[in-house]
Amino acid sequence: ACIFVAYPLMESALTMGICSVLLGFSLGSVQPMVMSMLHQITPQHRQGEALGLRLMVINASSVAMPMLFGAAGGVIGISALFWTVGAGVCCGVRPAWRMGTPQHADDTPPSGPPQLPR
Repeated sequence: ACIFVAYPLMESALTMGICSVLLGFSLGSVQPMVMSMLHQITPQHRQGEALGLRLMVINASSVAMPMLFGAAGGVIGISALFWTVGAGVCCGVRPAWRMGTPQHADDTPPSGPPQLPR
């Protein structure tokens, strides 16, 4: 979120490049967690389908997102677009941190991977 907020304020190509590298590191570090989560929550006989669906969504977003963000940037401006994405990420931080934590004091978090019905 901080990188999205700071990116429009960068004035040189070097600082924009540094922001791009940091953004790439932060986004790339999530991939192993997503792959682990897919393997944990997907039944074993459906893991190939889940990975194929993930790959299809990634490829579709590689085509659609640049067009959508380019059009939105043309309408509201590039800085406002970066700040909007940063605000969206900020809004998702608290729910993401709360995932997996007990909702009540007497609840205990589950141990091990979730067990799916067979």
